[in-house]
Amino acid sequence: MSDIKWDVYILGESQLGVERSTLVSNLAATFKKDIPVIEKMLRKSRSLLKANVDLATAKKYKMAIDKAGGLCELIEHAEQLFPNDALSPAVARPLPAVTPLGVVPVEAAPTASASVHASTYTDHFSITYSSPYESPRAEVEQPSHFCFKCGAALHAGMIHCPKCRTEQPQFNSKNKVAAGALAFFVGGFGVHRFYLGQWWGVFYLLFWGTLIPSIISLLEAFVFWLTPKERWQRKYGQVPSPGPGMIVAIIIGAILFIAIIGILAAIALPAYQDYSIRSKVRASAALVDETRAKVEKVILEKNFFPSENVLAGLPENISTQHVRSIRLDQGAKLVVTYNAGNAPTIIWTPKKSGTQIVWDCKGGTMQDKQRDPECRGGVTTQRPESGKSASDIRMYSDDKKISLVVPRNWSGNRQLNEHALLGVANLATENYAIVMAEAKQDFNPPIDAAAYLGFVVKTLASSGSGLRELEPVKSVQINGRRAQQQEIAVVLDGVKIVYVLTVTETDSDFYITYAWTLESLYEKNRKLLRTVSESFTIHNSTTSLHK
Repeated sequence: MSDIKWDVYILGESQLGVERSTLVSNLAATFKKDIPVIEKMLRKSRSLLKANVDLATAKKYKMAIDKAGGLCELIEHAEQLFPNDALSPAVARPLPAVTPLGVVPVEAAPTASASVHASTYTDHFSITYSSPYESPRAEVEQPSHFCFKCGAALHAGMIHCPKCRTEQPQFNSKNKVAAGALAFFVGGFGVHRFYLGQWWGVFYLLFWGTLIPSIISLLEAFVFWLTPKERWQRKYGQVPSPGPGMIVAIIIGAILFIAIIGILAAIALPAYQDYSIRSKVRASAALVDETRAKVEKVILEKNFFPSENVLAGLPENISTQHVRSIRLDQGAKLVVTYNAGNAPTIIWTPKKSGTQIVWDCKGGTMQDKQRDPECRGGVTTQRPESGKSASDIRMYSDDKKISLVVPRNWSGNRQLNEHALLGVANLATENYAIVMAEAKQDFNPPIDAAAYLGFVVKTLASSGSGLRELEPVKSVQINGRRAQQQEIAVVLDGVKIVYVLTVTETDSDFYITYAWTLESLYEKNRKLLRTVSESFTIHNSTTSLHK
């Protein structure tokens, strides 16, 4: 019996529960053959894999095929099958039964058939090995895994245990090119490790901010690409599909990653904002220096500290990409408002020292860390004087002789009254103000400011109905001038309106400021209307008003 030789046949079917695609991949990896060659063999009911080998070698082939998930027959070399897979027409024989060794001796076929086999099969099958005694290279001593329920030995690719029929965890083959690409482009987030079924990819997420995972993943990308195909297949050819544990790990990692990103953003965004503001301060330094030089010239030549842009020969609107506005305040203080965040300001305060002007830039609302070093250490909550805030602007009449200070969300409006010298309004909040003038010489006998205010109130009463005095006439000081003020309510054209009337006089004229809103908004807007009315300024006509 020791001289008996065997032929190894692979059947065109897979074991119960093994997908055909899995069987093809396993056989290709086991016998180091291309997938098309394996698929061609499995299209037939049986194909000769190895001819005329001893029993030990035949058993090794059978174990390798079984481990790959396929079916195998061992036939005595004398029992020849034709290349077309049909049984010999001379001798019809049944399929062999399976014994513990996987082999059943079969009676010898005619000698003529045997003489044909050697030459025919040697030419027909390219998968034979150079030596008839060469065994497959795969490890075949142990099954690949076991059923988690009953412990039965399983082969790769089995969906159900053939013994207890329990569904088994599934495995996938991972592509090394795809894994390398994920490691190269998004490896810092551990995506390539999740792709390979490795839960510890969460550590890449946790330490992403250190850039260490990104560096490691770049190296891993080249390792993946350069790994030999056989070695890659052994390590990542059967990767378990993601289970609940993997999904939980990914979710926890994502939550921690988002939390870390939030912390980093909380630190980085304020730092970037400070850097951005410092950049704008430096970029606008030339414009600020040029403006200060013009103010210095006025102070030194005229011994006069201008409180308005127009009085220093500056444009009313000075702005650039980085600067929202530059305007003069009381004492020739230069208020520079920047286009950033909550519109921070730096206030430059001039002080005359002999024939020079020394500027102090520690005032304003900008934080010290956003300023240049020479402007740090001041009171950062300081606001502009004269009741104006950084969000206020001064609006002038066409001849620049009078003006009002209003919030920035107000705008000039020439349609409020065609005879008005100056008109401003915020239509959205129903706040309005106009300034009108009347020559004193038009009244005979002459009257004072209080009498002129009474004349205006009577005119409003005759134009409407239901006039009520909300506040009695009172004297107020407006920019060093005495003025008369009263608040009244009247119905004009069916609309209830409240006026704040303020009369200021010069040697030749009466100037009256009408500031009004709807009666329903009176309490809300009352303070603002008074502030706008009391900001009325008459500019000295003898002062040079350069534009």
